[in-house]
Amino acid sequence: MIFYLLSLSASHRKNPNLIQISARPWLYEQNLTRLSQVPDSVLDELVLKGIDSFYLLGVWSVGEYGKNFDRTNQDLINDYYKYLPDYTTEDAIGCPFAITDYSVNSEEIATESELMQFRERLNKRGMVLYLDFVPNHSAVDALLVDSNPDLYVREPLMNESRQYKNGIYFGGSSSWNTIWRDTLQFNFFNPDTVEHRIAELMKIAALSDGVRCDVAKMPLSDVFESKWKDIVYKQGYKKPAQEFWKVAIDAVKAKYPDFKFVAEVYDESQGDTLIGLGFDYLYDKVGLYDKLSAGNVEDVKNYIQTRSAKLGFGTHFGSTYVADAAALVSFTLPGMRFHFQGQWLGRKNKLDIHLRRSYDMAHDVDQPTIMDYDILLPLLKDAVWHEGKWTYKDVQGTGDCWRLMAWTWETADQSVLVVVNYSDQMASGKVRLDVNDGKIVFEDKMTGMKQEGDGQDIRENGWFVQMDKYWAGIYYYKK
Repeated sequence: MIFYLLSLSASHRKNPNLIQISARPWLYEQNLTRLSQVPDSVLDELVLKGIDSFYLLGVWSVGEYGKNFDRTNQDLINDYYKYLPDYTTEDAIGCPFAITDYSVNSEEIATESELMQFRERLNKRGMVLYLDFVPNHSAVDALLVDSNPDLYVREPLMNESRQYKNGIYFGGSSSWNTIWRDTLQFNFFNPDTVEHRIAELMKIAALSDGVRCDVAKMPLSDVFESKWKDIVYKQGYKKPAQEFWKVAIDAVKAKYPDFKFVAEVYDESQGDTLIGLGFDYLYDKVGLYDKLSAGNVEDVKNYIQTRSAKLGFGTHFGSTYVADAAALVSFTLPGMRFHFQGQWLGRKNKLDIHLRRSYDMAHDVDQPTIMDYDILLPLLKDAVWHEGKWTYKDVQGTGDCWRLMAWTWETADQSVLVVVNYSDQMASGKVRLDVNDGKIVFEDKMTGMKQEGDGQDIRENGWFVQMDKYWAGIYYYKK
């Protein structure tokens, strides 16, 4: 029997284990139509796997424009077939980031009351709820487009490839020169826009415990200015004295002090800026994720020594055993451990953000990956991974020891050594640990094997480890 915390608001755990769940596909996969129908057993299973933070993606209202766009845009359709070979038109459900209104999608997911009840069910189990905020843009058919068009970047229609028929510019990114034609761009140099966006954040904070902010760099004044200054400056708008995020986060946390902000980031320097403005975590793609993807061990080691990990991984890495090694790295570092829907099953086809299902949801699984996660996930519930002190450790030796990375987690009564070989060849080396004299017993939780060493020798010369390619040892020991 599982006993739950009976408060209606769970506390945020340090170094949390968060799972991202896309609401509509998640319900579709379970043959459900409402959040209220999700069985307790499904939530109980997440508790058993050590999940303490639940990111429910895509709960807000979407419109017919976005759904029709997803079903008729040939570039999108071509992508669908890459990930969903048996794609049908009905599978395209509209991008959850093309939001018409920050009201709960009552048609497909839940009423606001049902969402609140779902949050209570999570909180009673010690889990907190995160929802989306898309600061940069709204859906083309958002309610604001007609009622308050001045909140957007607009001018008389001159370029139909970049502007909607009303003259408002489509949402876009300055980094990738990308235009999102199912969205329209907000004007962050308009004080009314800032006020309105903060009001929407307040709505989200009343319904959840935290928020994941999509492409969070876009409201930064320098970023917005670089893309839109030629339009907004000639209309009399000026660069604001304070950054949007500073004003918004301060306002929300003044009312909800425990509310957490997660930023999706694609630039390390902008990530530092966002942390400085009040964000609690970074969804840091260009950091650890891209370095693990590239596979250069030294780059990964240098990053880990200077920054914390913020996210999780999938079979983007080319094979499940490489992906599992990447997970063992990311989930044993400080920061938010970000798990993705289907990741624990080793699914090889991603769930496209525009679709209600991934390819063969029920059967596209990898048994070794399931076994690895069945071992790893329960470990991550232990207090040492959340309350302990994290320390990076050098691996010494000759020859191939450079292939190994190591770090420890320590509390007063528990110590863990993690050693990872993130390369395609076997490697060995020694790790010095601050342990007491006498016999020290190391239990590798990934294999169940135990090894012994002499405390003085481990302090002075290091404990010898040998690791197969793309594998890790998670050694529990008493100092």
